[in-house]
Order: sequence, then structure tokens, then C-alpha cells
Amino acid sequence: MSRRLVFLPSAEFDFAMAYDVIAQDSPRAALRFVEDIRRRCEALTDFPRMGRPLDDVVYRIFFDRRATVLYAFDEETV
Repeated sequence: MSRRLVFLPSAEFDFAMAYDVIAQDSPRAALRFVEDIRRRCEALTDFPRMGRPLDDVVYRIFFDRRATVLYAFDEETV
């Protein structure tokens, strides 16, 4: 059963900040970067234990050493 992916407001802020920094050189690359991270996070809805546990609740996953995603999950959401 697939979970629903939910980004916290702080994650949305991080996406916006990353976009702004990268877009100074290339708006197209900035959009690709943010969309790639979002798309890759979708896999967590089916495989939430892909990351490494930091404690009993929070997991961490790296994407190409460019981004670190911290997340938690339950039966319905990631």
C-alpha cells in the first residue's frame, strides 16, 4: 500500500531557497534539481525504509551527495 507524500513547510522553504541559489546561474537547472528531489522522494511512499534510521522516528537519505532528506513515516504518510 502506497503512502501519501507530504512535504513540511520547512522543506518547501528549503526547495525555494535551493531554487533561488541555483537559478542565479540557470533557472532551468534549478527547476530540474527541485523536481528531481521531489520525484525521488516519491519512491519513499512505497519503500519508506530506504533511508538510514537516525533514531526511532527519523530517517535520512542522500541523493547523489547533492541533497540530504530527513523524513518520518507512518501507515498513511511519509
